[in-house]
Amino acid sequence: MYRPEYFRAPDLQAQHDLIEEYPFGLLTLSMFGSPAAVHLPFVLDRDSWPYGKLRGHLSRGNPIAKALSENVEVLVAFTGPSSYISPDHYETQPHFPTWAYAAVHVKGRPRLLDDARTVRQLTDLIAEQEARLAPKEPFVLPRQSSELFDEYLQLIQGFEIFIGRIDGIFKLGQNKTPRDMAAQAKAFRERGTESSLRMADSLEQHNPFPKFS
Repeated sequence: MYRPEYFRAPDLQAQHDLIEEYPFGLLTLSMFGSPAAVHLPFVLDRDSWPYGKLRGHLSRGNPIAKALSENVEVLVAFTGPSSYISPDHYETQPHFPTWAYAAVHVKGRPRLLDDARTVRQLTDLIAEQEARLAPKEPFVLPRQSSELFDEYLQLIQGFEIFIGRIDGIFKLGQNKTPRDMAAQAKAFRERGTESSLRMADSLEQHNPFPKFS
């Protein structure tokens, strides 16, 4: 990952936070001399050595599922908030258009899971996502086996990745003046959309904003 020093992720916790907030990652690897990729939701286990562990699943029919058993190194990319930045929204001039974003790249070697651990991965993934839908009563997997679930389980392959390396870039205006980034955050808040409010939160979190009288 290319990353100027001023866009470095604050710490491991910030990178973990991004993965948990935006768990739909892009897993990439090399197969037969060509790049291959699949988009998947992940569960993060923060406390696993050395930098945490990812757990996921994919269709057994996907050729990547077989490749994961062959001790290959994979990269999983997670993308957080991102947006175009207009020069018109800075307090000072001149500026040039740019893009603000945050992303985390994870590298490691996958290990396949047996059915019991795959069920655990599904249970944890569903619980995390259902919690976001509160106050709806959460959906949970049935404790007892069923014909439908047994059939589904045979169609998927679970896996885990102990994180061997993790890199993050948080390109959120840290190379601009605090007053310019305060103006950008204000412009995002005025749009009022869910994505623009998230971007404003990110800009405010990673920049020392001035106190206006």
